[in-house]
Amino acid sequence: MFRRFLAAIRSFLGLFIRGLEKPEVMLQQYIDDMRAQVPKLNDTVAEVMKHEVLLRNRIEKLQKEIADLDKQIIAAVKLGPQYEEEAKMLIQRMEDAKRDLEETKVQYEAAQKASAQAKLAREDYIRTMNQKIQEAMRAISRAKQAEMQERLAGLMMSFNQGDQSDTLERMTEKIEERAAKAQAKVELATSGVDARMQEIRRATVSSEVEEKLLEYKRQLGLAPPEEDATKTMQPIPEQPESTGN
Repeated sequence: MFRRFLAAIRSFLGLFIRGLEKPEVMLQQYIDDMRAQVPKLNDTVAEVMKHEVLLRNRIEKLQKEIADLDKQIIAAVKLGPQYEEEAKMLIQRMEDAKRDLEETKVQYEAAQKASAQAKLAREDYIRTMNQKIQEAMRAISRAKQAEMQERLAGLMMSFNQGDQSDTLERMTEKIEERAAKAQAKVELATSGVDARMQEIRRATVSSEVEEKLLEYKRQLGLAPPEEDATKTMQPIPEQPESTGN
């Protein structure tokens, strides 16, 4: 029975050697397989474990039977020689029970191993299926990403790069033309005002120069002093004549 269980496991795992050519289809297949197979696996594991439980109960029953027979043998012996035949029969039954107990223990150990293997195989199947489901989901994600990239690439390829450049250049030229035209309008509107301001600045500078020159002359005594004017520069002192030694 356990060999049939392992064969079923191998047949289930045979799905996993195929590539994920169509992730969506494979994902649905894995989910459907788990939905169909896990209950069957649970039934198989339960059947194997049931045999283990039955053997364990058998061991407990034989142990209790042996204990009861031992008590009965002691009671028959105590009753005297007239109960020796009954005592012998009880001893024979107890020996048979002991041999049955030893055989059952051997079977029980094998059943424990079979149960452990069945549970492990079930866990391996579920773990492997979950891994494959996750792999399929990642493959679907990659496939969708690749599809989006292909769409984007196709969209970019549909544009004519030369036309886009020409459009950009024309747009730049128009912007520059508009800016130059606006600047020309501003300069035209302010040209008269700028000319008059330049004349005012030149007249101001010329007046300041004349006043500064006159001030120097007054300080040096080369021009008549202005009444109530404050001198800002001291006259140059006369240098004494040098005498030879």
